[in-house]
Amino acid sequence: MLIQAILVALLATGSQWWFSHLITRTWLYPIWSGFLTGVIMGEPVLGMQAAAYIQLTYLGWITAGGSMPGNLMVAGIYGTALTILSGADPKLAVSFAVTLSLLGILINQAYMTLNSVWVHRADKYLEDGNLKGVRLMNYVPSGILSFVLYGIPVMMMILYGAQWAQDTLAMIPQWLVDALNLVGAIMPALGIAMLLNYLGKKKLIAFFFFGFFATVYLKLDTMSLFIFSAVIAAVMYFFSRDREEGGA
Repeated sequence: MLIQAILVALLATGSQWWFSHLITRTWLYPIWSGFLTGVIMGEPVLGMQAAAYIQLTYLGWITAGGSMPGNLMVAGIYGTALTILSGADPKLAVSFAVTLSLLGILINQAYMTLNSVWVHRADKYLEDGNLKGVRLMNYVPSGILSFVLYGIPVMMMILYGAQWAQDTLAMIPQWLVDALNLVGAIMPALGIAMLLNYLGKKKLIAFFFFGFFATVYLKLDTMSLFIFSAVIAAVMYFFSRDREEGGA
């Protein structure tokens, strides 16, 4: 059981550590991460069944502007592991996954907030011309933090059962939960502000207002706006290319 717990912990760590995404991002999705969890825990069929039910719940999952509706990795790995540990019907994996996924939002907020420390440290090393220090800050601290926040909890859950997870949640102070919720509320606004900062260019701002008013007054849906935008972009591209060729 110890070996299984360590391997699942490494799987959870790798699925969140940014460096591992250079290799593959598929283990972010429950259909794959949950299956791997089942293989590690010696229940590949049950793991695949649980992962399939969880994946159906998150088919439309997307993060936009910093808004995170759920932690997909936690849903897949933690939800599948808890299903196997409890010996529950795979259909119940969704209940485990959704609950743990909401907890995973708090974990992700803590992860991203603490990782900002290494970014500022890397900036300081860059100003000093210390490229080794920059690389160190990019790779090591984020990997260790991913193991602490994502790997250790699932390892302890496998070793000590679901009751350990419930007791640990009860120990989290309310002020910390409130602080992380505040950070989570700010992040979507920050993401939207960053998008508006990019769109606020003279050449693009008119298209932003066109899309806004077309949605409000013309009642166009997202697909219609996408089609119109694609046509406008194509026309602009070909006209600008013809103009450049004519000038040449």
